[in-house]
Amino acid sequence: MIRVATIGAAGRMGREICRAILEEEDFELVGGTVRPGSEHLGSDLGELCGWGRAGVAAAEDPPEDAEVLIEFTTPEVTVEHLSYRKPAVIGTTGLSDKQRAKVEGAAGSVPIVLAPNTSVGINLLREVVRDLSRKLGSGYDIELVEAHHRNKKDAPSGTALLLAREAAAGRGQKLEEVVVYGREGTSPRREGDIGIHAIRGGVVVGEHRLTFYGDGEEIEVSHRSLSRSTFAAGALRAARFVARAEPGLYSMQDVLS
Repeated sequence: MIRVATIGAAGRMGREICRAILEEEDFELVGGTVRPGSEHLGSDLGELCGWGRAGVAAAEDPPEDAEVLIEFTTPEVTVEHLSYRKPAVIGTTGLSDKQRAKVEGAAGSVPIVLAPNTSVGINLLREVVRDLSRKLGSGYDIELVEAHHRNKKDAPSGTALLLAREAAAGRGQKLEEVVVYGREGTSPRREGDIGIHAIRGGVVVGEHRLTFYGDGEEIEVSHRSLSRSTFAAGALRAARFVARAEPGLYSMQDVLS
């Protein structure tokens, strides 16, 4: 069995991860962390996630015998947790270039899967987006719309940026050179632009729609997450991978291949 600890166990994704671990026969939930002073400190992790009593209490740090850490928190907290120096699956989004560089540095000594979206569907869709962009060429305009719940902090989402980068790469471009975030006022579209638009409201788990607009047709690829359980399932696939991987920085593409 793979001994796993969940970082940020009281959060939405943390609870989903804990539940998924408890339901799988090849995983053992050995710990889960919450922020210092949290009202959930000492709470049973099974009861916290709605699974039932598990006999494992939430703590400020993961146990020493944890073999893999799974983390969906904030960029600042994620960087601090790199000091744990354990194989990790990081689903945190909104990392700056400097913070990502720190993750890359930590991966020099332990294996880390860094994935802004652990959904299997999204990570297969990115290949489709790149291929479509390459074959359709510059004659098609690309626009991406993403929607998430009202409490999501970063915009656009890490998944939106992931798909937009694949679309740009399909044309041999760097996203940073062609991206347009929303539009207002007088803002005519330039050839090659890739537009990204973010919507925040309600309890939307995650929706992404990327459209190629041609003169005589439109091609749309979309993905809708109906439950956070899809991210948890992907995170456990990544945990199985990272538990036996050599030190290095990996993506969900590595996990799925």
